[in-house]
Amino acid sequence: MTFAAYLAFLFACTPDTDSVQTQNPQSSDKAQVTAASKESTEESMPQPEPRSVREVPRPRIRARHILIAHSTATAADPELERTKEQAKIIADQLLLQIKSGSKFDRLAKENSDDASGKRGGDLGVFTKGVMHKTFEDTTLDLDVGQHSEVIETPFGFHIIERLPVIEVHVDHILVQWADLKRTVSERSREEAVLIAQQAMAELDAGKSFQAVAQKFSDGPFGSRGGNLGWFQKGQMVPQFDEVAFALNPGDISEIIESAHGFHIIRRIE
Repeated sequence: MTFAAYLAFLFACTPDTDSVQTQNPQSSDKAQVTAASKESTEESMPQPEPRSVREVPRPRIRARHILIAHSTATAADPELERTKEQAKIIADQLLLQIKSGSKFDRLAKENSDDASGKRGGDLGVFTKGVMHKTFEDTTLDLDVGQHSEVIETPFGFHIIERLPVIEVHVDHILVQWADLKRTVSERSREEAVLIAQQAMAELDAGKSFQAVAQKFSDGPFGSRGGNLGWFQKGQMVPQFDEVAFALNPGDISEIIESAHGFHIIRRIE
């Protein structure tokens, strides 16, 4: 499978601050169930890199989970001393908390033993044949919004919640500057501000988004008019994600800033 490297760093890197005004800008994995600890998961398998959800074959499934590993589980942290019996007790206690109304994502962040925990357990979009069969079958049997009982795989004990696959089709204009990570731009931030403002002015004047993106956008997507394809909520850095999903089809955002530069986003569908 081929991943978009630029979108990988757009998703994975730590974001900066909030949206930016055009006149005075202010500084703004899909983890497969193949490891029991955050470190071992990240080291033992390819890490998630966002790609269009339309590239994922049907059925497209989205879920989050809490994994409680134990010392004899596959790919468990070698320093983990928790027994299988202790892990099951913890998983059962977490299930009771969920049934009592506790937030699934909070419990995942606080307790899950894999890399998805930092995302509230969100595993992103996947299809059949990606996860362990017991995990996959359990997920497919759930309705959207429903959570499972505690299940066991070779990686430990899981509680799964099935999530909706929410898709958005967007394109964007990206303007970068030299101080950013993973950029070849040599311009200053001040020059980047002016270029982003110029791009916005041309859009306001009625020029097509594709033409403006081809003229101004940095990164590998400018040459194709800024089209990023289809993505699901949570795949982009928070500043980008929040704005993209708030737009109606055809709407164009103001200039926003992330750790990767200034963006102007258009929602296509």
